[in-house]
Amino acid sequence: MGLSDRDYMKRRPEEDAQRASSPDAKVEAYLSGFLNRHPRFFLIAGAALAVLIVLAIVIARLADKSP
Repeated sequence: MGLSDRDYMKRRPEEDAQRASSPDAKVEAYLSGFLNRHPRFFLIAGAALAVLIVLAIVIARLADKSP
């Protein structure tokens, strides 16, 4: 029995058969997979956004004080 004769290599995974082919289902599957690979994405993105907001406020205040 060779590797190509194994049953699990001939069958498609069940999760692929259950997925619908609609664009919404494809987007949902992509985002689900992305968030499974990067579980802290929203935490890091939120922290980066907070840093940018604070930086923008500091720059705005420094620009007001300059003559």
